[in-house]
Amino acid sequence: MAQRIFIIGAGRFGAHLASRLSEFGCEIVLADKNADRVEDLVQDGFHAVEMDAEDQNALREAGVQDVDAVVVSIGENMQGSILTTLLLKELKVKKLICRALDARHATVLEKLGANLVVLPTRDMAYRLAERLRDNAGSDRQQLCEDYQLAQIRIGLPLHSRTLAGAALRERYHVNVILLTRNGPKGEATAIEPTPDRAMLQGDMLFVAGRRENLNRFERECGEQLAS
Repeated sequence: MAQRIFIIGAGRFGAHLASRLSEFGCEIVLADKNADRVEDLVQDGFHAVEMDAEDQNALREAGVQDVDAVVVSIGENMQGSILTTLLLKELKVKKLICRALDARHATVLEKLGANLVVLPTRDMAYRLAERLRDNAGSDRQQLCEDYQLAQIRIGLPLHSRTLAGAALRERYHVNVILLTRNGPKGEATAIEPTPDRAMLQGDMLFVAGRRENLNRFERECGEQLAS
């Protein structure tokens, strides 16, 4: 069954999000209080409705409590974003995702109980930085929200240490999925990451966790390439 997602705020961010989610097969409703914008979206083939999201009755009548997730994508109106988030929490929506304008705005939305808060400019900059990083021994794949799967080449700090002795889950809150080691001809061989397995400098660890935990693990334990 297709996910039903209600997006409040149909500016560029909301419209791009709706387009991409529609490609994934989601059922999308876009809501905005700008009548002209709503009309343009309808002409473009979107299911869009005119609505004042600061009116709790309007939110209830739109059925936000029945969808799988609500995204608050209100643009520069920080006060409107905060009030809408508060009203949606009172309506007990299943999942609430909010776009923040800055770090202070994000903190307020988190305190109101949003399940996920995104800062698009910051998050895009972080992802671009990860793609442009000089360390060619590392690669990342987005899993869900802030969780990633990373390939991190082991540096000297972990050389000859066992996985159990390194206690990576306890120290860095990352989960080891797989370990690979290059053979004499450069071919990679998968090795089961058992607790007594000793790691060697240059081995590749496949680990999953939150972005900030993976970053710290890579800084402290990854192979540092010469600059």
